[in-house]
Amino acid sequence: MNGLIQRVEAGIQKQTFAQLMGFRVEEAEEGRVVISCERRVDLLQQTGLLHGGVTGALCEAAAGYAALTILPEGQSLIGVEYKINLLRAITGEKAIAVGKVLKRGKTLIVVEVEAFNAGSDKIAAKMIFTGIPT
Repeated sequence: MNGLIQRVEAGIQKQTFAQLMGFRVEEAEEGRVVISCERRVDLLQQTGLLHGGVTGALCEAAAGYAALTILPEGQSLIGVEYKINLLRAITGEKAIAVGKVLKRGKTLIVVEVEAFNAGSDKIAAKMIFTGIPT
């Protein structure tokens, strides 16, 4: 297991919210992270689809941890803004979010995230996230 995966997993283990959602690290490399979430009854909205709030939280986690992979050890990130478009429903057994750092500025890091139903290449959600290293 590479050091970046271990670093991202350690971060998720410290977050009780991420544990509650069941987030799992699938991949991690410099500037890119893939995080997943299994479909569970308690994460669905009234019509049986994965709740948009879960999709948003999954995308935010992928963004934050993608940014973490380019920061020095011991630094973390605080999100200051994000915009998400929910383009299609997450209906599969697992949601996947892929976060990629677009720009590391002097004070802000911008990350793009795309979420998918596992096994599909059709984008279910698209997020632009901005964070500040701390």
